[in-house]
Amino acid sequence: MKTRFGIKTFGTSLILYLAFSTGCYYDQVYVKPIEGPVSYSANMQPFFDTSCVSCHSGSEAPDLSSPGSYDALINGGYINTSDPTSSLLYTKIAPGGSMATFSSAANTAMTLQWIEEGALNN
Repeated sequence: MKTRFGIKTFGTSLILYLAFSTGCYYDQVYVKPIEGPVSYSANMQPFFDTSCVSCHSGSEAPDLSSPGSYDALINGGYINTSDPTSSLLYTKIAPGGSMATFSSAANTAMTLQWIEEGALNN
């Protein structure tokens, strides 16, 4: 009887271990890019307004409040259209960045797409 109970316990434990230790894990989250060009006024500024302006509105650089946010990013060296993934704006909100908790995967992807498209003030 003891052996049978031990085998059942071991078997159950093994099944639970395998179920929890081999679950699905994704290194990257796929986010569908915005179709067409990303608009600064229609896409980027609303992201800043909802996620960033509570801190970045004058006292904390860059000032991301409208209407001067675009100039603050461009003139402050936060955008690098030659190497978009090295742009300070992107590296701050990308996973592992100091502001990553304030950006969703969709907003981070949108920001990179906007920079890759030339960071236009459209």
